[in-house]
Amino acid sequence: MFSWSTALLAFFIGIVGAIFGGTQTFICTGFAGIFIYLLKAAGVESPFLMDTLLNTVFLPAIIFNAASVSTAYASRKYDIDGWDVNHSLLFTHDPAVMLVSGLGGVVGYLVFVFAQMINLPADAGSFSVILVGVLTRAFLGHGHWVNPNATAYYRKEGPRYWVFQAINALGICGLTAIALSYVTPEYYTVGFNISAALILLSGFDTQHRTYPTTHHETLVVGYAMLATGGNVAIAICFGILANLIYLLFARYCNENCDTHIDPPAVAIEICSLILFTLF
Repeated sequence: MFSWSTALLAFFIGIVGAIFGGTQTFICTGFAGIFIYLLKAAGVESPFLMDTLLNTVFLPAIIFNAASVSTAYASRKYDIDGWDVNHSLLFTHDPAVMLVSGLGGVVGYLVFVFAQMINLPADAGSFSVILVGVLTRAFLGHGHWVNPNATAYYRKEGPRYWVFQAINALGICGLTAIALSYVTPEYYTVGFNISAALILLSGFDTQHRTYPTTHHETLVVGYAMLATGGNVAIAICFGILANLIYLLFARYCNENCDTHIDPPAVAIEICSLILFTLF
């Protein structure tokens, strides 16, 4: 539910999002979630850690949205790509950038609360990230909604690329689904946090810069396990579908576009909507 105190906190959190950058804060989300799950497994319940730290301070709907909005705004004034949320914006020394980021956090929070109020049958956080991303491109972009080089890229890669991606997704989703089959439903989303934390390893991949993004797969697998009562086969299929959606959206509607519309969020939203509607 909405509260003015949380809205004010979202503004402050939004500023932090610009200071550290979208990807960096998302990695922190992963580690925070892992820490809380470990405490829960040890029998320690902490409403403060769950409600305030994980579901407010490091909630992507607030802090990641803020970084996305401020990056788009900064790209209009500085030599950075509006869709690349991997960087801190401290280099701008621009108060306006930080204020815009704070407002982005508030808007993300409001959209998240709205999705919860209407009982949206899909992931509320992803809904907020997508809607804020679309609004950001509409108001801060330059009309470049689609990457014109995407089709040529896929033609160059050929069918071998899709077989390669399908095998990779099968490995990630199969491992996640089988691992989750040994735990209770309250741990079904832990794969999302592990995937988010593992993005930290991309900092070591300085040569090829091809470190995988997998949190859309692991979260959708967790949602599918929850929705189907632990059906591993269905969970794997939905995880692979999530990766397909991610790949297409990332190449066509995010890379080399004006602003960031998060591809993993799109995959999570579509798949969770299907799952929560059918099951």
